[in-house]
Amino acid sequence: MQNVTGLRTVEWKNNKVIMIEQTKLPNELVFVEYDDFNQVANAIKTLIVRGAPAIGVSGAFGLGLAA
Repeated sequence: MQNVTGLRTVEWKNNKVIMIEQTKLPNELVFVEYDDFNQVANAIKTLIVRGAPAIGVSGAFGLGLAA
């Protein structure tokens, strides 16, 4: 089992949005990186990211990418 200390569902790093690909859970822990707000919007639409707090943070980070 992987060490998940400090694991974040969504984070901003090096001008990219990094999130857990939640459609792969619980069988796999996969991270995806986006550097375009359209990609983040699509991730929200296709339920790659789930849950109101994670969706809100993803949307805010998407706005940051669009700026």
